[in-house]
Amino acid sequence: MDAVRLVALLPRLPTARTRLLDNLGRVRREVGPITPELSDALADHMNIRRGEVHEVVSFYSFLQVPAGAHRICTGPVCDCFGARDLLAQHPDAIEVACLGHCDLAPVQTRGDEIVPAVTHSTNEGPAIGLGRRDETIADYAARGGLEPLRDSLATDRVIGELKASGITGFGGAGFPTGVKWEAVSREPGPRYVVVNADEGEPGTIKDRYVMELRPHLFVEGVLIAMRFAEAEEGYIYLREEYATAQRRLLDAIEEFRVAGLLDGRSLELVIGAGAYIAGEETAMLESMEGRRAMPRLRPPFPAQVGYLGRPTLINNVETLAHIPAILVKGGDWWASLGRRGTVGTRLWSVSGAVGAPGCYEAPSGITTRELVEEHAGGFAGEVGAVVPGGAASGILPPEAFDTPLTRDALREYGAGVGSAAVQVFPASYSPLRLLAETMRFFAEESCQKCTPCRIGNRALHHLCEELEHGEAAMTREKVDEWLLAMEKTSICGLGQASPIPVRNAMRWWPELFAPLDGARSSSAH
Repeated sequence: MDAVRLVALLPRLPTARTRLLDNLGRVRREVGPITPELSDALADHMNIRRGEVHEVVSFYSFLQVPAGAHRICTGPVCDCFGARDLLAQHPDAIEVACLGHCDLAPVQTRGDEIVPAVTHSTNEGPAIGLGRRDETIADYAARGGLEPLRDSLATDRVIGELKASGITGFGGAGFPTGVKWEAVSREPGPRYVVVNADEGEPGTIKDRYVMELRPHLFVEGVLIAMRFAEAEEGYIYLREEYATAQRRLLDAIEEFRVAGLLDGRSLELVIGAGAYIAGEETAMLESMEGRRAMPRLRPPFPAQVGYLGRPTLINNVETLAHIPAILVKGGDWWASLGRRGTVGTRLWSVSGAVGAPGCYEAPSGITTRELVEEHAGGFAGEVGAVVPGGAASGILPPEAFDTPLTRDALREYGAGVGSAAVQVFPASYSPLRLLAETMRFFAEESCQKCTPCRIGNRALHHLCEELEHGEAAMTREKVDEWLLAMEKTSICGLGQASPIPVRNAMRWWPELFAPLDGARSSSAH
């Protein structure tokens, strides 16, 4: 422990419990990985029980890792493109489940440096326009930005336009945004606005693109939400791996402050520490309040009892980035942008075996084939499987390529659109290997609170590894029993949705699960 640096740093650290994660992050970066001695010193400074701080440190995967560590992602897309070979070449590197740069697979980081270097594959798009990168607030204003923020926006008008647009949350749950905003407005103040920028699901990169390319558009959306909710404080919970986004956001927020557009409100970043589960909104609130990121039981919902027990409006980055265009051009205009009877556009993260991996704004209701061929450079060789919307959305065969990527259309496949993270896998990559890596991710990222999720995901990961060797210790009936238990008794989306890819794989590639029937026959004797 560098005692001199610690002694110099501690007096500068705030003592409010809500700043615990930030303080731990600063100690890690400015002193070193969090050791028991550093944890105890910070606990004493903040007047928190030492055991509580140790508990938090042990939960977040990056707090005990050097800030300059070499990390290699082994998420499904990176695994498919050679991440294991990279690990073998760099035995001192740390294996991580996802680094949020799936378009660069296989990806690694050295400190805050992304390897390979980031290049953005984007398009214009009518609402978000990722191709129109803004360097400064002046660039953004010159393109028509800031108009809704400078207007006097009546609550009824905002709710009316949001409802007319039909926009729903783009974090995966798909709850109607207008209904959520209206619910928060009916609750007594003070209220908070919290942005979920902790996209951690493999394949999902859209929020990173928004924050890196159009931070001013996003910040304007946040400030519109804060004004609507009459919130004096707003927070952006940002995943630790997004160093470039962090710099861009801090610069943009400062520009808004200098321009007098914060109206006395405060907008701050809270930096995560490597916990996928913190992307669940109630787990995120727990993290912000200085505890482990473990989901809360609901109800009550955050709109009524959220951050620090107050009504809280929570949206993800992409949702808020659509708001300015909706208010300028109208909800009916935005709704008209969809295909096949759907409403609006959305950002699609596209990675894997395609010509131009990246993030693209395209209509809702688009098919996988249209998305890849119209925007992502076409398919790269023979395709074996596609993940339609993030790890928990399912695993589908090429036969699904012409099915619209909507909740209703994908229901017949037992899948969903999730966070719109489309991952394309070559025929050379076994669907069973894809499933094994997916379940490994869920097993490692479970917060461990729910027994079915904690045990079930680990057991299913082991089962997939057994099946890769043509063996199975579980029967098909037992697998179905476990999947049902996880779906029905887990308290958050991780445990509830992780059975989806398992059921998909068993349905579309039944031959890979034949050993389950052998296990049943053996157990009968």
